[in-house]
Amino acid sequence: MNITFQPLVNSHFPLLLKWLETPHVKAWWDQDMRWTPELIEQKYSNYVHGFKRLKLVDQIIEKPMHAYIVLCDKIPIGYIQYYDKHDFPPEQEYEIAELPKNCAAIDWYIGEPSFIGKGIGSKAMSLFLDNYVFPKFDYVFVDPETENIGAIRAYEKAGFREIKRVNDGTIIWMIKEKDNRNYS
Repeated sequence: MNITFQPLVNSHFPLLLKWLETPHVKAWWDQDMRWTPELIEQKYSNYVHGFKRLKLVDQIIEKPMHAYIVLCDKIPIGYIQYYDKHDFPPEQEYEIAELPKNCAAIDWYIGEPSFIGKGIGSKAMSLFLDNYVFPKFDYVFVDPETENIGAIRAYEKAGFREIKRVNDGTIIWMIKEKDNRNYS
């Protein structure tokens, strides 16, 4: 199996709409959102251009967001994004100041049900981190819900370790450190 990544473009939006409304993705990603083509375009069009715009109470911030489609043997199967964890306030109500300074965060899913449970997730994660994230960051952070066993297993297989539980133990903080021997 050959895993590759393609930068997100507007023509991927129908895939995002399909995947975000698939039950196994919806269970963990924007559960309360009813996605439409317009909402997909509104959220992801800036990602195509490499940034996320966030409207805060007193300001609008724009920070780098790197979004990709995951392909397996040239078939689009999922979505992955990374960004500097310290660029955006956390969606959950917890403090991230204790995370390392040079720390990325990733969000991802395999949208195609026939590609789940085959070991593709951990392989894709490791390849993505090695080729895209670790050349720029020393650490990468994820925060799955404790009930998302499949994602947690994929993270562990890719070398993440649990560092903390927050939100009354419902969220696991996991981190992976770059192996400096592999990067110059």
